[in-house]
Amino acid sequence: MKFTATLPILLNSVYRLLKKTQPIDDPSDVAWWGPYVMPSRGLWCPSHFVLYHGVLYARLQIPPGSCDLSWEIGGREVKFETHTVSGYVNGEALWEMALGQIERRLKKALKNFSGYNRFVEKHLPPSCRTGKIRRDLTWPRNFRPIPERELWSIEKAFDLAMNFSKFSRMTRTRYLKTAACAYDAVFKELRPYSPLQKYKKKADGRHGGLLDLPPNNTVAFQKWFCSRAWSGCHPWEIVFGHPHGIMISPRYHADGCSWDFVLWVDSPGWFVSAVRMAKALAREKIPFELQNRDAVLAALHGRDEVEVGPDLYSVQYSELAKERPDSLAKIRWDPIPQLSPIMKPRLDEARRAGG
Repeated sequence: MKFTATLPILLNSVYRLLKKTQPIDDPSDVAWWGPYVMPSRGLWCPSHFVLYHGVLYARLQIPPGSCDLSWEIGGREVKFETHTVSGYVNGEALWEMALGQIERRLKKALKNFSGYNRFVEKHLPPSCRTGKIRRDLTWPRNFRPIPERELWSIEKAFDLAMNFSKFSRMTRTRYLKTAACAYDAVFKELRPYSPLQKYKKKADGRHGGLLDLPPNNTVAFQKWFCSRAWSGCHPWEIVFGHPHGIMISPRYHADGCSWDFVLWVDSPGWFVSAVRMAKALAREKIPFELQNRDAVLAALHGRDEVEVGPDLYSVQYSELAKERPDSLAKIRWDPIPQLSPIMKPRLDEARRAGG
């Protein structure tokens, strides 16, 4: 908590001005996009406000993160929700600067909404905007994607693998041998090691008891697999990654008392490795299903869309301008939030939500 004289006064002024603007069209919250804040030259940071049970929550997006605070309407206490983002300390000095800018720009917008919105549209730097673009338009000129012919063979392997005969039993040994087959397709340096050693070198490590099971005991494996003993652990993440790497999980079919595998990957940085693992599993006639097959294949073909923007996991406008200037015109920009006068029904909602 922070007891301060200045911030509640500024927050109260900003809140009163926000109530004169149209909230975001959101049935669950009374929320507003505020004006942009410029903590430094050329850096335009969106502000966002939510009113909930008499508390105003404010967010300043400073890529790649955000600074947040909360303030009970009319109170003297301000709570800072985060600490340091992008070198900016989330505290009184930052918010005095930010709320001062927001207050001035709201007053300006209230005098002439269309003029204010035109100014933002004209001057907002492309590097501070968000949008989407087809993935292959972001690939550097010297980038070599997987050839179409190989992608076709990968798709064929996926189809075949789903029809391979399932296993009648599953054990720790079978699982580790399956993981070892996948490892060998990608990590040549692991090939001399045993399946258990490979797993210990690359997996997440939170095995939840998998490695404590008897190596070839079917009953023990099934009992453990169907229990909650490994809940919250990552025994199937055979390649550790952030937020997730590559997973191969056994799947039990109770109707036929049989087993196969699910291969799962959602981080584009691991897509190529995952499909090479898939081809290796298919060569060994191991039955499996790639969980998010369409998304993986669309990304490898380059026909899906990726985010453009200042966020950590988005394609940066500056990088695209450097590597693929011919693609800049192909960006589909998101609409820039517009400030507009309040309409009476939403004004009544805002008043009921907190004053």
